[in-house]
Amino acid sequence: MAFCNNCGTQIQEGKKFCASCGQPVTVGAATEQQQSGQQQRNQQQTQYQQTFQQGVNQLNNLVQNTADETAGIDPADITKNKAMGGFAYFLFFLPLLVCPESKYGRFHSNQGLIYLFLCIGGGIANGILSAILTWRLWWLSSILSLVIGIPILVIGIIGLINGFSGKAKELPVIGKFRIIK
Repeated sequence: MAFCNNCGTQIQEGKKFCASCGQPVTVGAATEQQQSGQQQRNQQQTQYQQTFQQGVNQLNNLVQNTADETAGIDPADITKNKAMGGFAYFLFFLPLLVCPESKYGRFHSNQGLIYLFLCIGGGIANGILSAILTWRLWWLSSILSLVIGIPILVIGIIGLINGFSGKAKELPVIGKFRIIK
């Protein structure tokens, strides 16, 4: 497919003159333009792929490179209170009531409380955005609800897995804060 160098109109194959402006068709220049355009598109695609891969790597580092305090907790405490560590993400105060002396329980109670604050903050942000966008932009409000809700859900699932599996790892992004010591 060739284009006129003068006016940019698409030129049918085999034509020697542009149907729009009458300029003679130079096959080499048109082919050269197409190859140049294809090279630019390939370079852009490569840049997009590299940027995407960098983002995936950063997200992976964010999730996996959180502080792990499992070594500082007695293994017997962990074994005895695994269930309470997991349930802390549903009711953060449950380990504080059932096993108040457990360092493992207190760790996950703290993480569960911070997760509760994240859920409340996400709900408030979602409510404000929904009120601002009103019913005319309901589709945008729905998309923003997913953008807010899915990361919160993923963080909660990571906490549940850590709690029930006997790991004292901080939650990504929010886990470094200490309220319950």
